Amino acid sequence: MEKTVDLSGFVCPLSKIKATDALNKLNEGETATIILGDSDSFKSVAQELKARGLMPTFKQDGEKYLLTITK
Repeated sequence: MEKTVDLSGFVCPLSKIKATDALNKLNEGETATIILGDSDSFKSVAQELKARGLMPTFKQDGEKYLLTITK
């Protein structure tokens, strides 16, 4: 089952903290979509994912950034 975590109402660094928390709660094989509301949050979360060796799929929807990650 895919989880959606809408963090579009938060700005960095709180958005990164909440995204990291959501990633830590994912079980192996689970997928999550993280929705971010600004480019700074997107860049910060993308760097965190890269550091963990996770490669998300990315889509921009208007002002929002959607990252889909499978752990």
